[in-house]
Amino acid sequence: MEEIFKDLNSAIGALKEVPGWALFGLLTAAGTISMAVLQVFKDLTPIRRWYQRHWIRRWIERRAESFNERLRSSKGSKRELAPVHPQRASDVLLELATGGDERALFELAIEQLVAQMNAAAQAALDYPKHYRDLLLVLSEGADIADAALVVRGRKGIPQAYLDSRNRVGNRIQRNLDGVQIALGSRWRFWMHSTAIVLSIIIIDTALYYAVGGFKPAAMIGGAVIGIVGGYLAPVTRDLVAALQSLRKG
Repeated sequence: MEEIFKDLNSAIGALKEVPGWALFGLLTAAGTISMAVLQVFKDLTPIRRWYQRHWIRRWIERRAESFNERLRSSKGSKRELAPVHPQRASDVLLELATGGDERALFELAIEQLVAQMNAAAQAALDYPKHYRDLLLVLSEGADIADAALVVRGRKGIPQAYLDSRNRVGNRIQRNLDGVQIALGSRWRFWMHSTAIVLSIIIIDTALYYAVGGFKPAAMIGGAVIGIVGGYLAPVTRDLVAALQSLRKG
């Protein structure tokens, strides 16, 4: 343990002796390279599609479970509504959003993905009986009596139907807002974490060859620079892009 602290103190001392401009250059280089590698990785692999497909399917499954649990405890709407099947809801989402093309849907940027889900939700609202599973999943959290009235259709009291439809539609919009916020946050978290790891690997690899082998003080110092560089990677990427645009202008 004492050796580790000695190495850490040595690394901190070495970093203090590095000129500010050189340290800034290392941070910028580490962040820029890690973000470039990440961008290539995202563009050339199906990682975004896999992640978003898994996330959305899990979201639908949780919503279906929640609705079915509420339906079992509800007294007034059991005869009008049947339990939701999450796989049917997923299939309908694909059909209404991108004509059944799974790849086209889940390779979209998050904002575009949610926009397509919103388009599917509008179709489900227009034909609630035909697309019942998707409608009930997307509107989970709305009053079950409202959902039952919308699924039943316009028969009965027109104003009551319109009021219920508006409330169900508002709930769908809030749920989709939640999807965009939560999915975007988790995606950025994993990309940012990966950028930090890449920055550490890049800096430590360079130091390994620069100092002629594995030296704990150098590796720890490189890890510190890599962590900071990875944390600032999105900022450095934006700065580089801004400088390039200014030069072109």
